[in-house]
Amino acid sequence: MSDDCEITGFSPKQIARWPHVHKQLCGTLELPSIDTVSEEVILNIGEGIESMLKTEGPSQKQLKARHGLFKHLKRTIEHRFKNAELQQFGSSQSGLTLQAGDLDLCLQFKGEVPSKALRQVNRLLKQHDMEDIVMLPRAKVPIIKFKDERTKIPVDISINNTLALHNTELLKRYSACDDRIRSIILAVKHWALRRDVCDAASGTFSSYAWTLLAVQALQQAQPPVAPVLQAGQERTMVEVEGTTYDLTMSEVDAISMEPKNNQGLGELFVEFIFQYATSWPFNDHVISVRTGAHLTRKSKKWKHATPRAEKAILMDRKTRLGQHSLPVEDPFDLQHDLSRVLRPAGALDIQEEFIRACIAMGEGKRWDAIVEAKNPERFAPVEEFDLFEDLRKKSASEVAELLNENASAIEALDERMNALIEERKHNVRMSRALRGTIEDTTDLRNELRTIVRTLRPRSKQMDELQKNRDEINQRIGLPLYRIEELLVDVYQQLTGEIDLFQVPSLRREEDQFAWFFELQAMHAEATKAQEAHQAFIALLKEQKEAVKALKANEKEQQKHKAELLESEPMLKDMDLNFSDAMQFDKKAHKLLKVIDQRRTELRRLRREKGRLDAWVRISANTSRGNKRHGKKGGGKRQKKSGSADWKPRNNGPKPEDVQQRAASGGTLSLTDLDVLLNSGGLSTVAKKQPTAKSSRRQERKKKINSRNLTPHRGERSQSKKGRKD
Repeated sequence: MSDDCEITGFSPKQIARWPHVHKQLCGTLELPSIDTVSEEVILNIGEGIESMLKTEGPSQKQLKARHGLFKHLKRTIEHRFKNAELQQFGSSQSGLTLQAGDLDLCLQFKGEVPSKALRQVNRLLKQHDMEDIVMLPRAKVPIIKFKDERTKIPVDISINNTLALHNTELLKRYSACDDRIRSIILAVKHWALRRDVCDAASGTFSSYAWTLLAVQALQQAQPPVAPVLQAGQERTMVEVEGTTYDLTMSEVDAISMEPKNNQGLGELFVEFIFQYATSWPFNDHVISVRTGAHLTRKSKKWKHATPRAEKAILMDRKTRLGQHSLPVEDPFDLQHDLSRVLRPAGALDIQEEFIRACIAMGEGKRWDAIVEAKNPERFAPVEEFDLFEDLRKKSASEVAELLNENASAIEALDERMNALIEERKHNVRMSRALRGTIEDTTDLRNELRTIVRTLRPRSKQMDELQKNRDEINQRIGLPLYRIEELLVDVYQQLTGEIDLFQVPSLRREEDQFAWFFELQAMHAEATKAQEAHQAFIALLKEQKEAVKALKANEKEQQKHKAELLESEPMLKDMDLNFSDAMQFDKKAHKLLKVIDQRRTELRRLRREKGRLDAWVRISANTSRGNKRHGKKGGGKRQKKSGSADWKPRNNGPKPEDVQQRAASGGTLSLTDLDVLLNSGGLSTVAKKQPTAKSSRRQERKKKINSRNLTPHRGERSQSKKGRKD
């Protein structure tokens, strides 16, 4: 007997995953009223949101890392694509990002987009050691997703996603209208992330879709917290990539919300959950931030196509969810439904989490329980990596040995790289030489094929004509001219005047008539033989001309091949055909993959060399500082050995300060006099005061000397010759 539900068809496993949705489908679900949520719970949720904003928002260090990563990618990609520009958009630009948020980038091309742009970007990212690279070339907007190896920041690069830049500006303006709008959006995204319903790639809502849901809820509040920024009489119509869009956006300064909503963050978040959990507007309406209200499916012509989520989940795993399942309208692209990415399981997950949060609030559960991570391992804190951790316990000689090994490895790899590059260049040169010669001899080879195609049929036709001619000649035995002479003689005998004294007998006359008719028949056959012979002669002439042309063609091709062999002797035993050229192309392509791998190894070795060099400099600076102060290894330090920003103390007066005090007539101590004498004596006091320019120069020197000796992301310069390969 099956354990599946008789009403829904859900298996026990499916019931365990969506218990509340299952109850709702069975008609046994009882949702609490928003009035049952206690003031204590609302206050706790508000405090939880405020605490989350302080702890989950990106730190200055993280923002700096994001900016550094963007600059690195911009420099790298724009160097590869001269007609392209890399821009930021999304939450990182609108100020609506969390620590776990990704970096959204748009690669815009000036002119036509290269057909292989996404593949070239993919290859470029692999060369720069990016992780978890996923290409989505068939998406509405082609996108490539990856993670930076060093910072672990997830990145999305979309191609010509111009409209997203306007979406970012719209959300930035909404955030500027009221501080609570930004707070609620971040709270919603935080909740959705921890409950695993904020990942378009996995079949749930995207971060952008959750943002629109939050804004819609704030527009629906009484009184509204968020205005409708796309209202107004004057419209701004802009053509983007061949399509005209209404990009109207009101200025924030012109927005006046009356009466003003005074609800706290806790109340607004509770209303957000209950609005989507209890009334479930997706059944009959479309979320529309553009209008500030729920549009009817009928007005949008977005009917919920079959199958629905609860039916699709029971079908084959590959069954797609019907269109417009949980419709969310894009503010500018009005034909774009953000729910098109949903999968059956994802749609049920979203509904389940709304109901779960609603019931939890009604039961008096606190903020931590509401946003409890479904998969805690995803949010485990990442330990900060110490770049020099493995070097701190090594001696100077051990580090020097590592540097020598590294230098040897770089040298060996450089030699191998050069050999591979030369081998690839050779294969490319061979392929180009073959293809060039093939292209030059294309007409000759086409002519040759034409000639060859005519030789065999013509020869066959000549054989048939010769055979027919010989058969006739063998059968009649007389040539045509002799038959014609006999016909004339016999005709004259039969038609001439009769000599009465020499009248032929009847028998002889009959024989003459018979012979005349036989000669006529022979003449007809002999004529055919003659015609066959003439045709044979004509074909023979054509055949001779064709053979002559064939020899001339072959001679011309041999000339081209000789010219080719002069430049490339290694092609001696090869034919002029595309298959050989393709073999060279395949070898060049395989070599390119190997070269890319070796380049990656070389970059890693050079980064390691930079790390080792940085550590040597840091150690040397630290040692000099210890010696200057009479410290040996056991001296007390404020910071640990090897720290990049460690500097020795210098509590004495500065020479420039003493000189200035002396020049102004101030009192000097014995220490001041000692400093003054050591720095050049009293003669320096009368010297000209430093100019603004020299002061700035001194300040720059101070800054340079105080900089941390830490490694930075960078790219070694490449010659033009190297970039071609």
